[in-house]
Amino acid sequence: MSTAQQRRFISRLRMVAQRLVGEPWPSVTQAAYDMMCLQGQDWPGVQLSLALRTRARSLSEVREAFNSGRLVRTWPQRGTLHVLSAADVAWYLPLTAQRKLAGEEARRQRWGVSAADIDAVRDVTVRALRTMSPRMTREELEALWVEDRLLHDRNHRYYFLHHLCVEGTLVLGPMDESGVHLFVLAEDWIRESRRLDRDDAVVELVSRYLRSHGPASRRDLNWWSGLPLREIDAAIEECAAHLTSFQVDGQRFWVDNAVLERAESTAVARSVLALPGFDELILGYASRYMTVPERFDGILVPGNHGVFRSSIISGGTAVGYWRRSAKRLRAEFFAAATPSLERRVEHALARLPR
Repeated sequence: MSTAQQRRFISRLRMVAQRLVGEPWPSVTQAAYDMMCLQGQDWPGVQLSLALRTRARSLSEVREAFNSGRLVRTWPQRGTLHVLSAADVAWYLPLTAQRKLAGEEARRQRWGVSAADIDAVRDVTVRALRTMSPRMTREELEALWVEDRLLHDRNHRYYFLHHLCVEGTLVLGPMDESGVHLFVLAEDWIRESRRLDRDDAVVELVSRYLRSHGPASRRDLNWWSGLPLREIDAAIEECAAHLTSFQVDGQRFWVDNAVLERAESTAVARSVLALPGFDELILGYASRYMTVPERFDGILVPGNHGVFRSSIISGGTAVGYWRRSAKRLRAEFFAAATPSLERRVEHALARLPR
């Protein structure tokens, strides 16, 4: 196979693993559990990503999963918001995020924030959520900090929220009536938690990632989770009995055998997907070039500034992007599209979860 064919082969298997084609997940809760983490700084976009992978394709089911406490949003990895199963928070944060807090003293000094400042912010926040309201917006929390003269620099707002979430004090749990995500105390909101020692947690992460994102390389796992390569290698060895590997672009990629079994009965070649900008098919790997041709990358990610357009995927390859225009969804193609492709894209846009 040519390099382009090999990349398309990997991308198509990833679509099967992520349940974007073939058998969808039976529920939003199961989708989030198996995917483990979905990048979620784009709040409407991650809700769409979840719904696209489920049988009901329902945004109301996504909202209900958050409002019932089964899903949360927090900062578990790569310094960015992600959605994950509430039951995973207790073992996932110590594995991927909390170990970085120990080295934050220099960063705090640069920001002019002391450990005492963080303690004071935590005390005020916990007291307010326990005595005033169990759910608060970002703006309401910031107003409390201002009132108590704890917010000396408005740039510290993000730092305080990030720190309180990473340490496990806060999570974004339910939504208000307008869809705004609300902060709650993790201890009070999360009813069921799993706890794993580090070795078991690494194996759990690697196993679930290769089942929901594979084929993927050790570099993908390292970039996605921040785990050291030596721990990743040991976990891959531990999982080897249910993995298959491929050599592509000079790298070895692993995938759970269950993905290959599902792929045998899944028609991928003519599949067309309309995905939100920060979807895991594009952002769940160290390189997006298995799915996005390099010559079109600058169109999908203008200026490479971290802002992703919503993509159109045909047969495992990005062929364009879509956008909202005058209350309509419009497709823009990287190159001239056939009438057949145009019709299938219109169908994919019409079927987007509502």
